[in-house]
Amino acid sequence: MSLEGEWTTEVKGLGIDIAPIPRIARFIEQYDRETLSLLFTPNELDHCQSSSHPHRAFAVCFATKEAVGKALGTGLAGIGWNEIEANLTPDRLTVYLYGDASIQAKQSGIQTWLATWWHWDEHVLVHVLGLSTLR
Repeated sequence: MSLEGEWTTEVKGLGIDIAPIPRIARFIEQYDRETLSLLFTPNELDHCQSSSHPHRAFAVCFATKEAVGKALGTGLAGIGWNEIEANLTPDRLTVYLYGDASIQAKQSGIQTWLATWWHWDEHVLVHVLGLSTLR
């Protein structure tokens, strides 16, 4: 219950994924940019390839897609991999959705995403919350 005029935030979805960096690195090195564009958006490809830690950046993007699919409750069924975009900056991970992924989020009541990531040894972990704001 909220007071009149007070805003509350409700968690509509939660997703967590762990990705092994060496496995993602092997995958990335096997394919050209055109093939990788089936999984990653042009912004993700540009950012990851220019990163000082490209394999780790690709692993974060990959794990973000998996975590968002889990938060939506459908996995990636019916959603294109490149319809979920991870915008990775030195201090923030932001999630953008397009196409069917955006439609699925709206149907689930998700208005915004809160995303965090960590890395240790040769793994990354991504945690996402799909949130709605209610009055």
